[in-house]
Amino acid sequence: MNKQWFFSCFFVLVIVPFLVSEEFPMANSGIMDLTSVQFSNSRTIELSGAWAFWWQRKIVDAEELTKTNAEPDAWPVIPSYWNSGSHGGKQFPVQGSATYRLTLMLPDSQVYGLYVPQMVSSYELYINGRLIGNNGIASLDNRLVMGEFRPEVYYVTPEKNKLDIFLFVANRDYRHGGQWKPIVFGTAQGIQNYYNRSLMGELFLFGSILIIGLYNIAMFIFRPKDRSPLFFGLFCIIVALRVITTGSIALTHLIPHISWEIQIKLELSVFYLGALFFGLFFKELFPEDIPSLGLSIMLTPALLFTILAVVLPLRLFNRLVTPMEITAIAGLLFVLVCIAIAWIRKRENAPLIATGFILFTLTAINDVLYSKNLIQTTYLLPLGLFSFIFLQSLALARLFSHSFTRVEQLSDELTTVNKSMSRFVPNEFLNFLNKKSINDIQLGDQTLRSITILFADIRSFTSLSETMSPQENFNFINSYFNRIGPIIRNYHGFIDKYIGDGIMALFPENPQDAVRASLAMQEKLNEYNNERLSYGLQPIQIGIGIHTGPVMLGIIGEQQRIESTVISDSVNLASRIESLTRTYNVPILLSGAMQSYVKEAGFQSRLIDTVLVKGKSQPCDIYELLEVHPPKEKIYFIESKNIFEQGVHLYFEKDYEKALKLFKLCYAKNPQDHLAALYIYRIRNAIKLRTLNQDKSAQITESPILKRPAASNGGLSS
Repeated sequence: MNKQWFFSCFFVLVIVPFLVSEEFPMANSGIMDLTSVQFSNSRTIELSGAWAFWWQRKIVDAEELTKTNAEPDAWPVIPSYWNSGSHGGKQFPVQGSATYRLTLMLPDSQVYGLYVPQMVSSYELYINGRLIGNNGIASLDNRLVMGEFRPEVYYVTPEKNKLDIFLFVANRDYRHGGQWKPIVFGTAQGIQNYYNRSLMGELFLFGSILIIGLYNIAMFIFRPKDRSPLFFGLFCIIVALRVITTGSIALTHLIPHISWEIQIKLELSVFYLGALFFGLFFKELFPEDIPSLGLSIMLTPALLFTILAVVLPLRLFNRLVTPMEITAIAGLLFVLVCIAIAWIRKRENAPLIATGFILFTLTAINDVLYSKNLIQTTYLLPLGLFSFIFLQSLALARLFSHSFTRVEQLSDELTTVNKSMSRFVPNEFLNFLNKKSINDIQLGDQTLRSITILFADIRSFTSLSETMSPQENFNFINSYFNRIGPIIRNYHGFIDKYIGDGIMALFPENPQDAVRASLAMQEKLNEYNNERLSYGLQPIQIGIGIHTGPVMLGIIGEQQRIESTVISDSVNLASRIESLTRTYNVPILLSGAMQSYVKEAGFQSRLIDTVLVKGKSQPCDIYELLEVHPPKEKIYFIESKNIFEQGVHLYFEKDYEKALKLFKLCYAKNPQDHLAALYIYRIRNAIKLRTLNQDKSAQITESPILKRPAASNGGLSS
């Protein structure tokens, strides 16, 4: 018992400092003076305090205010929900839209950043009259509003050391509306560091709690007689899901296209599902102190609300918020009384469990007070959850004679693995950065190199994956990567990253290596398809795009989490070229920058189009690599290459008749040339359109009013 008391007090002393934070400047009457603030890459400011507020109005700049002379309807203290405020004696409704305004006075005109958390439930951000960004669809027409919870980072350069921020927020379905979290402001690097820290913090909490949960489930598997580790493990997994859904930064990285409604439903459902396992866990720990009837009364609403959160539309489920909150408070009081009884009866682990529960309750109270701007701390509920779970884990570990030592060993191993995994950098990057060992790399190490980028992607993978189970999908992807990966290495390249079913590979030595690797990949794919056909499986196709150019290779992140990356317009172009393989139905496409290397290697290619690739301001020539075709077909492609390319040039010069003849000649020589058929189709449509336009023009010029009289003699007949 003395040890429990000591550890409980020590843990509280460790956690308490997190409840105290630096005092920030506060906005007053829609103005925040930051001229005396010493910004750095480690310091950021929360834009809290009194903002100007206009209900059911969309205002985007100060000029509009000057013209209309519209006085604010309220001065809400951010963070807060607008439905907690009022105007003219009437409370603002949950549904609707509003404009927030804050003017920032800054010390200089450097590049600044804004971290915008989730707004409830959509927004448009205007700075100095210019639209900077948005989340979801915000509109004065409530029928058009579409929510989205996606934190974003924006960068701006102030004019005359001043930023005029207008935030238009709209809400339709959520139970609250407005700025429930403050915008964070700082230098560009400071905001990026803040974003990275937040992301890593969420991932750390998610991973730590998840590991604790899985560990306890494993304990139950090895010792099924004791069900407390099972219920606690399931509770931890639910809490981990809760942490990642409420934070949203990590969630949007893991699931980029998750819908707002699914995110909210997941957040609500896991909350009450967690309460279910929470009650069952305590019943297992203190079976004599928790009455079964009281437990049933607590758990039945939790199960009911979990089901309702999933099946009901958000608009209807919002009406249950009040009974939900009452039920949650009643459940907490019930558990608190039971723990107190267990403590009085000197049950084993009661002090540890009580300490964790009290910390959880205190952090929940802190978050409520902070959201209402009554204290200047920060959101601490995730820390409270982590503290609670940690202490419960320790309490469970004490039920086993050797658990404490084992926990220490696993913790040391996990720390070592995390350090190694978090700092992993491909060996090729070490060579680029002139580093002997991975221990030598530092955040910010970078180098500019000319490199060749290869993107490869499986076509129609989504439809293919739908026919397979999750396990079959993983087996298929790994089987494919196991065949492709060695080829890339054999041709002096390395895989920078896997993007779902796609590969991004880099070839630092010679662009010809990428070309040779692409041909070998297609050859290996043919072997793989023959193998799949022998098993009655559907063959697959891949598209490959290759470009060469300058790239910046380096180390990004922050001190506790770094990774290697490649940043360049060349990378984006290679990715876009690969996506065009679907459009033209060709296996391999090359950029114009690759042509000299292709010729030096003795390979044949042909110009197939000049396109304006998404994200590029200048058109880009794209070439088809002819070596990929079977030998007999390749001969015809090579023979008609000059005619085909001449036809392409004539097509772009709009000399459709001559171009049509050339493409017909190509197609006659090689009926397998589907690109010639494509151009024939394009040209015929262009001619029809031109003829149609000419006919319309003739109808106008030859009308009875404008028609000239025929010449009496000397006229020319058509």
